[in-house]
Amino acid sequence: MALTQNQLSGNLPSTFGYRLHNLEELYLAINYLSRALPSSISNSSNLRLIEFGGNKFTGSIPTSMGDLRFLELLDLSGNLLVSDSASPELSFITSLAKYQYLSILVLGDNPLNGIIPDSLSNVSTSLEELSAPNCKIKGSIPDGIGNLRSLILLDLSNNDLSGSLPATINDLQKLQYMDLSMNKLISRVPLHLLCALHNLDTMNLGQNQIMASIPKCFGNLTSLRHLDLSYNRLYSAPPEEIWNPKDLLELDLYSNLLSGSLPYAITNMKMANWVDLSTNQFSGGIPNSIVLNSKS
Repeated sequence: MALTQNQLSGNLPSTFGYRLHNLEELYLAINYLSRALPSSISNSSNLRLIEFGGNKFTGSIPTSMGDLRFLELLDLSGNLLVSDSASPELSFITSLAKYQYLSILVLGDNPLNGIIPDSLSNVSTSLEELSAPNCKIKGSIPDGIGNLRSLILLDLSNNDLSGSLPATINDLQKLQYMDLSMNKLISRVPLHLLCALHNLDTMNLGQNQIMASIPKCFGNLTSLRHLDLSYNRLYSAPPEEIWNPKDLLELDLYSNLLSGSLPYAITNMKMANWVDLSTNQFSGGIPNSIVLNSKS
């Protein structure tokens, strides 16, 4: 059933789902549907794909949705959904432990205003995409995130996350896209743990409160194309290895406390189309090789 991008309004009836036992895919995105999501949707027990993004649904996400044991994709982004007022945690995440086939979970642009529970570790090991930017999520990233070893995309940007990166993040060996920018993360755990993520194409830790030096092993992330560490408190001279990835397209180190001189090795980044080193404490001259390379 596909009713995406119409002008549907009103609410889903409380009996929704009771007569749709064989329904496998339900698309209601980009409408004007409002009020609470009915818990009766769990009666459509064969649902595999749900797209409710871009509406005006309110209230909390019913835990009964965890009974949809065949669900592969759940998109609730762009609504007005909040956490359960009875608990500071996002309790619906605990209910997701019943999902064996869930591969995509999209929650972005909802004022959830809750804490990610440790039960995140029980979510399907098939999960490939976890996207929850701009959700007012607070607290720390739980250690259990390391159990989601099939993750390819992780986006928790523009939230109120604090504390350190969990040490278990280095277990996400398949991760290609990681955006944790615009939070309040610090660096109690060494950044070199991220060097285990050899498949990363994009790493964005910009606009946090990370106080650390850039590890040499970042130069070994040969799949990396986009690296954003801007608006942090990174200090000391960047290691020469940071200029090694020849296929790096974007490097943003804007507004840190980096020092030292610009080395000749910066010319190794022959594919780069954006390098921002401004608002730091670099000194010395600009190597002639940089000027010649930019002209060519």
